[in-house]
Amino acid sequence: MAKEQPAKVSYFFGKGYTDLWNTIKEAWTRNLYSAKEQFMIAGEKGYFSMGGAINLVAAISIFIFGSLITAFTTAVHIGILFLFFACVYIGFAFLWLVDRIYIMVNKIKNACPNPDCQASFLIPVYECPNCGAKHTELVPSKYGILMRTCLCGTKLPTTFLNGRGKLKAYCPVCDTQLSGDTASRQYAFPVIGGPSVGKTCYINMAIDQMMNEVAPARGWEMKFITDADQKDHALAMKSLKQGVRLMKTELNALTAYQMMLTLQNEKIGRRIYVYDISGEMFSSSSDFQNNQAYSYADGFIFIIDPLTLNQFAMEVEDKIDLNAYGASAKDFDDILNIMLINLEKMFNLKDKDTLKRNLAVVINKVDVPTLEERIGETAAQQYLAEHADTCKSYMDARDAVCRDFLMEYGAGNFVRTAEAKFKAVRYFTCSALGHNHEGQPYEGKNVVDPMLWLLQQTDSSIKAE
Repeated sequence: MAKEQPAKVSYFFGKGYTDLWNTIKEAWTRNLYSAKEQFMIAGEKGYFSMGGAINLVAAISIFIFGSLITAFTTAVHIGILFLFFACVYIGFAFLWLVDRIYIMVNKIKNACPNPDCQASFLIPVYECPNCGAKHTELVPSKYGILMRTCLCGTKLPTTFLNGRGKLKAYCPVCDTQLSGDTASRQYAFPVIGGPSVGKTCYINMAIDQMMNEVAPARGWEMKFITDADQKDHALAMKSLKQGVRLMKTELNALTAYQMMLTLQNEKIGRRIYVYDISGEMFSSSSDFQNNQAYSYADGFIFIIDPLTLNQFAMEVEDKIDLNAYGASAKDFDDILNIMLINLEKMFNLKDKDTLKRNLAVVINKVDVPTLEERIGETAAQQYLAEHADTCKSYMDARDAVCRDFLMEYGAGNFVRTAEAKFKAVRYFTCSALGHNHEGQPYEGKNVVDPMLWLLQQTDSSIKAE
């Protein structure tokens, strides 16, 4: 049942019917009063006197013919008003439908950034800019079609077409204030991986390159939605540029950077949420199930620590200090299985069903000795040259060498499971830090490619390659 709103009900949905009833009631009252008045006069003169008889006939005529005329005019009045009201109602229904079509065509959606809520919804709660009253259903309705009048008298737009998205908005579930234009598309990309794989460093490096290199080169406008996100990112990049690694994400924390991306010649913006989840949260299914953001994620970035591959770690243990590289202690195959079990529950999928989401698998720490030759740019270029007849791009070549590397070093089950359960899988390499020397400025390498690929897979207007 729709909630009562702090707004005045439209004339056509309330007072219009009252006025119609009062008009009809008054017409019938006057008709009956006139007939009764003539009947009383006839009684005073005497019903059988000449004068009384005339008044009696007048009373009967008014009662019969007056009632017929009043009934006819009442029907005409009701018909005309109902026809007018019907036009208004059709217009209301049409505008409501147009608003919904606009939302569907432009893929507008909203989600709460509060980690304790994470609710997904179409229409937020909007606040009156004058009195602060909360309007929970600011849509074409009995309170107004194009505009709604708040109880304080302020006019509020009821559709995204005429400015509803510019009002201050709140989550309808937990009342958290939403930032940015709510009349925009929203893309959510959780970054998955075990402890110490470098998720937080990767996210900050990728966002930094996206905003300062990729966006300007393509003529995009990209900025943080909240001042808090901008400040947090700036502090993180300051540490990384000083050669200081970032602190691990807190257990049970689910944080998201929120950014607004505006493409050239397009009115509808894209709000991009990049979620950072503690690797320890993949230790159990119950922790995962608390993260509702997975249910509306548009794609996933899965970070792999190559040192988790025992065979590869044994090959390089005499060349590097494994502890200095912060090798992850969690098997990424287990993480994928926990992730898939819970995603299948969220989407009610059967064992043979495919999740209609894309997965970017990123092998991090490519700065580890011998990895560049195996899966880095050199290896990808060599593969492209040797398979020119079947491999058409550098990204395809990199995808192939990464996949082959995982298969060779015992991660075949991971590869087969990922490719069977996700809509599309693409393999990438990167170095979130660029090197392993504390105190020297860190600089991410190839960190932005997975995010660009996911964006392109989600939105064809965004060209990645």
